[in-house]
Amino acid sequence: MQTVTFNAIEKLDFRTKESYKTLRTNLEFSGKDRRVISVTSSTPNEGKTSVSFQLAMSIAEGGKKVILVDADLRKSVLKGRYKSNASRHGLSHYLSGQASISDISCKTNIPDFYVIFSGP
Repeated sequence: MQTVTFNAIEKLDFRTKESYKTLRTNLEFSGKDRRVISVTSSTPNEGKTSVSFQLAMSIAEGGKKVILVDADLRKSVLKGRYKSNASRHGLSHYLSGQASISDISCKTNIPDFYVIFSGP
C-alpha cells in the first residue's frame, strides 16, 4: 500500500466544519447498512471534490475508516488541489487490469483516511 501526504488541506471556519459534522451525523442516522456515499453533480465546478474530501475527513475524524475514491477519470483535481505527493497507480490501472486493489490504495497522513486516485 502506498503512503500519501496531503500538504495543503484547507482550514475551515467553525460554521463550515460544524456543517460537515452535521452531515456526517445525519448520514450515520440513515442506517448502519449504508457503506457507500456518492457525491456527484451535473455541471463542473460545483464543489464535488471539496465536499467529498471534507466529508471523508470528517467521517475519519469521527472514528470510522474511510476510503475516498476519485472516480473522475477525465478531469481529476484531487491530487493537484490538495498537493499530495504522487502515487504511481490509480483507479484507471485497476479498471484496466494493470494493478490490484492493494496497488492503488493509499494510506494518508490523516488517521483512518485512505484514498484511491483516478490515475492517468
